[in-house]
Amino acid sequence: MPEDGIVIDRSRNTIQVSRRYAAPVQRAWWAWTDADAIAQWWGPAGWAATVYEMEVRPGGRWRFQIAPADGSAEPVRGVATYGRVVPDTELAYEDSFADEAWQPDGTGTFPTTVTFAVAGTGCRVEVLTTFPDGRALRRAVELQMADGYAEALDRLDDLLDPTKGQTIMQTITSADGTTIAYEKTGSGPAIIVISNVAEDHTGVAGLAKILAEDFTVITFDRRGRGGSGDPQPYDPARELEDIAALVEIAGGSAALTSGSGGCAITLDAASALGDRVTGVYLYDPPFIVDDSRPPAPAAYVEHVSELVAADRRSDAVEYMMTELIGVPAEYLEPMKQDPSWDEMARYAHTYAYEGRILRGLLDGKPLPTDRWSIDAPIAVAVGGNSEPYFRVCADALAALLPNVTVLTLAGQDHGAFWLAPEPVAEQLRGFLLD
Repeated sequence: MPEDGIVIDRSRNTIQVSRRYAAPVQRAWWAWTDADAIAQWWGPAGWAATVYEMEVRPGGRWRFQIAPADGSAEPVRGVATYGRVVPDTELAYEDSFADEAWQPDGTGTFPTTVTFAVAGTGCRVEVLTTFPDGRALRRAVELQMADGYAEALDRLDDLLDPTKGQTIMQTITSADGTTIAYEKTGSGPAIIVISNVAEDHTGVAGLAKILAEDFTVITFDRRGRGGSGDPQPYDPARELEDIAALVEIAGGSAALTSGSGGCAITLDAASALGDRVTGVYLYDPPFIVDDSRPPAPAAYVEHVSELVAADRRSDAVEYMMTELIGVPAEYLEPMKQDPSWDEMARYAHTYAYEGRILRGLLDGKPLPTDRWSIDAPIAVAVGGNSEPYFRVCADALAALLPNVTVLTLAGQDHGAFWLAPEPVAEQLRGFLLD
């Protein structure tokens, strides 16, 4: 077929759209598998896309809505279930139109395969959609589905064109073959910013932007998030391999930083990587080491996994907020109106992932003495307005590990790592550089 073109094959009831791009194949893959990226180009010209769920793994779902920006037509909703996922090579999914309740609208399921191939210094992307019969194909043609695909792929060119000013994530392959998407900015000593549960690299973008004034900053999508892969079964040890690979990208050594739940994997990585870690800054690690607050529910990891398996992702977030984090029930409805709730629901499966990392750290018992061995300098910062148990945790870490400095971030609460990046960056900079 031509380099750029549309082929409607009525003998096979298929529509095939092909497009060549100047960007590397890894960037095209990122644009198809990162929710924030695909929302910038998915749909025909003049339409805006909203992604409500995107779990790029076999059996994972992609829920989206496209609507004309001028409101001239009703929104179109779609639900796709991924089948085959081969990083940088192939995506296969079962696509269907959906109603307001995200149920198939009865018009049928359309198997779609997207293939990615190197083409010179760029890449070639082909989209093949198969329809159940000739009638369904005719309807798709009448709805100008092929033209919509072609226009969307034109918009993808705008995203991939570096002259457009878009941020393009790069990818590495971790030790087990999983693709990990990352972004590298700034210059100076290297630091890797590790995001928290239920967020991708954009969750720490504010802090990363400020740190890039003094550091070479690497942010990345942890497994099961954004443009990174999510092979099953999940194993926390693979996340340590991901961070090790990023340290190599950084030049062989780097500082590490994270906040809240992300502090556990950060300490695990610092212990595993030894002298390749130059320093650690933790903000409000949430380990429960005594009776200063209730311990985590004994079987919360299993319960969250069951809710996600039943496609009750919002319920999983609600359970975590009330039963583990302790958010009062009356706060939930306002929280659900914020777009961040949908983001957390999209990544609800990562609550169980993080729960496996946090095992033994939320039980109201002293910290394990044999989990970490870290010689690098560590700052454990606590928000001046954070709950008292965060200070208890910081003091416990200082008693357990050498080279720990406990700091206070005056006037800030637990959300500062994300919502007040300026004072966090100032304190971090002073600890690591002065």
